[in-house]
Amino acid sequence: MAHSLDDFVVDVTDTIRFAMEKIELNKHRAVVVVDGSTVVGVVSDGDIRRAFLHNVLPIAPVSGIMQLNPRTTTESDSSKRRQLIQDARVTVLPVVTDDNSLVDVELAYEPFDAA
Repeated sequence: MAHSLDDFVVDVTDTIRFAMEKIELNKHRAVVVVDGSTVVGVVSDGDIRRAFLHNVLPIAPVSGIMQLNPRTTTESDSSKRRQLIQDARVTVLPVVTDDNSLVDVELAYEPFDAA
């Protein structure tokens, strides 16, 4: 099933609430944080929960809670990317160019339909 890259991406200046909405939409428990087109981090639903437990406001930027230096890949072979995502134990693996620009995401699973 095809996915929209936009459902998995937030800008470094976007709010935590916006990241939460994207995670709810994409059903993969994480979003990739970009600065322009460069991958700078990842935010998971767990990061958001921990932020709220520490009284971080939903209007705060994701840059304050993102995981820096996320696992990424430049691998173009989809079967190798699937193996990488299993090995890394992540739900969303950013696929990047040599200069760390986001081109796609490899997903650990297909979500169940909400219908």
